[in-house]
Amino acid sequence: MKQTSKIAILAVALFTGFGGTALAATPLHASGPYVSGSAGIGIPGDWDETSYGVFKVKTGVPLYCAVGYNYGSARLEAAAGYQKFDWKDVAEDTSITTLMANAYYDFDTSSNYRPYVMGGLGIADVNVSWDTDSSTVFAWQLGAGIGVKAGNGWTVDLGYRYLKPSGLQCPTDKYDVSWEVHTILAGVRYQF
Repeated sequence: MKQTSKIAILAVALFTGFGGTALAATPLHASGPYVSGSAGIGIPGDWDETSYGVFKVKTGVPLYCAVGYNYGSARLEAAAGYQKFDWKDVAEDTSITTLMANAYYDFDTSSNYRPYVMGGLGIADVNVSWDTDSSTVFAWQLGAGIGVKAGNGWTVDLGYRYLKPSGLQCPTDKYDVSWEVHTILAGVRYQF
């Protein structure tokens, strides 16, 4: 749990420190706070448990919400997410809850369409249905997408994310697990 606390403190420090200093010189056109929400399709990789086996996992529905600040071409946000996946050949499931600090770069196209790239750091709480314990580990993600301005502060967002929990172990037997999730998301963002 000490490692989780250190990771959370690091994520908050990066979120607040980077936003306050490095982005201060960013042009502030269209700047301001925002909230967002999105859902889509989560396509998980195989649950690859060292020394035990590989398990196929079905697609799921990811849900995300975030609060952030738009600095013009750059955005910073704190985001929470939840996904649940059933396994294909076994009557089990896996869920993952994330808390991430994300940074975005929006490309200025001088139009209502703004492509972006993003990256995030944070923690993931991974739970498997056959055990009451969960694993809380460091997680990172990368992504890209496009925001389409819909007027009056609203933006429709279509994007892709690759999420990777690191140092994951099966709660029951402590075997190392390699796992990742690809998500395709559609959402809305409202900037105040």
